[in-house]
Parts: sequence; structure tokens; C-alpha cells
Amino acid sequence: MSFNKKHYLPTAALVGATAIAVASLLAYKARSERQQVDFITGFYKSYLGDTRRAPPPPGTFYSPDLEDLLATNHELCGKLARNGEICGYDADDDVFLNLGKAGFKAAYAGDGNVDVSFNAFPGQGGNHQRQIRFVLTLEDAGWRVDDMLSGASALRRDVLHENETLLARTRTSGGTATKAASPP
Repeated sequence: MSFNKKHYLPTAALVGATAIAVASLLAYKARSERQQVDFITGFYKSYLGDTRRAPPPPGTFYSPDLEDLLATNHELCGKLARNGEICGYDADDDVFLNLGKAGFKAAYAGDGNVDVSFNAFPGQGGNHQRQIRFVLTLEDAGWRVDDMLSGASALRRDVLHENETLLARTRTSGGTATKAASPP
């Protein structure tokens, strides 16, 4: 078999271009994974450094769809929760917890997911170890949280269920209003 220069140069160019494209894609993927972990880690560093523990400003942490769901939850709790009833995804706890010296770790978990682990109450032993998976979505403004999974709990599903329960109760009993949790 003879060496054909006429076919060699285009083939070499194609192989070279493919190698460059693959290297670029791998670099983009690694940068995207790092951005996702940095987004969650940066939020926690800022949140823990703020003694007020204020919820994230609108448009900076949650996806627009999840923000809408949380706002609806806050509104329904304000209008329909019964006196003394714990209502709202953040009514009975700081959803991000006071992590202080909790050994916070974040790791990319594939497909827009970041897993975090920490001890919610570091001074009280290992029984308070928590794992949360942040499900992220890429918006025009950058990465945003679209759901939070912890054990059998899923923020989106749990808030939607609470909203549906409140609405169903008003259809059957005409619920009464009470003070709701702080807005998202």
C-alpha cells in the first residue's frame, strides 16, 4: 500500500481539529463543574459570614421556577395556615443551618448536581451529619438552585405538597389565616 499525500493532509487536519475540539470540550466541562461547586460553596461562605442569616436576594440563588413556587408557598401560608401551625419551607428551621465549624464540603456529583456534607451541630457528635444534593440549572445569570434533596426529602416536592394541602383544606373547611414564615 502506497502513501497518498493527497489524503494524508486532510486526514491529519481532521484528526488535529478533533483533538482540539475534544480538549476544548473537556476544559469546558471541568470549568462548568468547578463553577457549580464554587456557586454552592460561595453561597455558604457568604451566608455563614452574615450574622443576620438573611435569605438569598431574589434572583441570586434559586431558579425562577423554584422562587415562584416558594413565593406561592409563603403567600398560601400567610393566608391559609391555621393559628400556631408551622407552615412554610423555612418556618421551623434555618434551611441552610448554622454551619459554623461543621466541616462543610462540596463536591460535583454530575449532571448539574452538587453534594454537600456537614455536621449540623458539630459540638454534639456525629449523629447530626447531613448530606444535601443541590440540583442546579444554568440560567442567563449563572447557576441557580432548582431543588434541594436530603434523604427522602425534596424541597420542590415538599413545598408543592404543602401548597396543595393548604389549597385543598380551604376548599373543604375555609381555613383561617396566621403569621407565615419569612419570604424566600
